[in-house]
Amino acid sequence: MILHTFLFVPLVIFTLPHVFFRFNLCVVYGRYKREWILYVVNVKKSFKTVQKFDIISMIPYNDARFKRYYKSGSDKMTIAICDDEYITAEYYYGQIEQIFKECSAECEIDLFTDSGKLLTALYEGKRWDICFLDIDMPLINGLSLGQKLRELDMNCYLIYVSIHRECVYESFKARPFRFIPKDEFPSQISGCIADILADCRTESEQDYVTFENRTSMYRYRIDDILYIQSIDKYVTIFLKDDQQSEALRFKMSDMEQKLIPYGFIRIHKSYLVNYRYIKNIQPACVVLDNKKQLPVSRYRLDDIKVEFRRLTL
Repeated sequence: MILHTFLFVPLVIFTLPHVFFRFNLCVVYGRYKREWILYVVNVKKSFKTVQKFDIISMIPYNDARFKRYYKSGSDKMTIAICDDEYITAEYYYGQIEQIFKECSAECEIDLFTDSGKLLTALYEGKRWDICFLDIDMPLINGLSLGQKLRELDMNCYLIYVSIHRECVYESFKARPFRFIPKDEFPSQISGCIADILADCRTESEQDYVTFENRTSMYRYRIDDILYIQSIDKYVTIFLKDDQQSEALRFKMSDMEQKLIPYGFIRIHKSYLVNYRYIKNIQPACVVLDNKKQLPVSRYRLDDIKVEFRRLTL
């Protein structure tokens, strides 16, 4: 797209830093369709855009990016918002609804100012794709509510929105998708939703991983894998529902390279764990949701904690 076309939409250029003379490129920050965009443009070609990026999420930007990642086969994404301050909850509602409209995507939002009513709805079988929770609420606080939610629904994208930054580590018990400080909600919500929609491709090839050696090929759903154990030159893949693969002849280093992009953490030379099923990390072991304890390499412990925080924030 030619940059001069943006003269017909609100565009404010703040700076032109980092001019790359060798490639005739420069970086332009501007506002387009109510979003802050970073443009890499070619100066000598009438400011032709080379690439655009969403400043918040830093992923390549295009108008159809949400459509491309939106759940196939689903008409609407269901969302719950729970905050005991009605004005705040209404503000979240408006912001989220606007983001979906601008993406030509549909959503259905349920608004709660009473955490007890949301919990009742959960027990009655109500489920949502995304749930935004405040922490400081009467009757049932967001931390307890999040844990109840996780017990009843493993697949919901849970996002905490709170002023209580000190609660971020305690919130890990409910395995939230994101923790957004309230004062950063306007700047983070667009990127958060983009990440969710990118993550929820259902039953697509990107939800599966394939391992192949000289004799065989094995295909597993990412969310079905709890952890992988290596013994000598063989690995065993442990799955949900107490299932496991036969001993497969693979290098653990190859498995790690394949699975790290999907949120697996190397906790020990013999163990690779899906972070989604880590309940807590102790000095000598990692405890999974099924109470299984796996040994932790002491020299890896700090890196494991850092990576786990990165994946859960």
